Amino acid sequence: MRPRHTIFTILAAGMICGSWGALAQESGPLRPKDMPNYCYKVAVDTFALKPHKVKVKKAAEEAGAFAVAGTADLGDNGKRTFHCSFDTEGKFVGMAVENTGGE
Repeated sequence: MRPRHTIFTILAAGMICGSWGALAQESGPLRPKDMPNYCYKVAVDTFALKPHKVKVKKAAEEAGAFAVAGTADLGDNGKRTFHCSFDTEGKFVGMAVENTGGE
């Protein structure tokens, strides 16, 4: 199972890089209440999952910037935790994905 997990990680990294560029360009300043929905859409696109497989929490302020934590249910590949970062102006910075599945 380890080789498949490694391949999935590589594929996910490629999807993340490809998705972030297009989505980040569309992101203007967001209000904290709109950040979870934006992060949710990025995660659904990044992991290529059906929307009900992704859960996000409310935006949390960290030193003036914001973060939104979430999980993606990858089925047989377990769950993957991630968080989206937003700068002090509310612009999307990126998504960090845990290296290990939540198996």
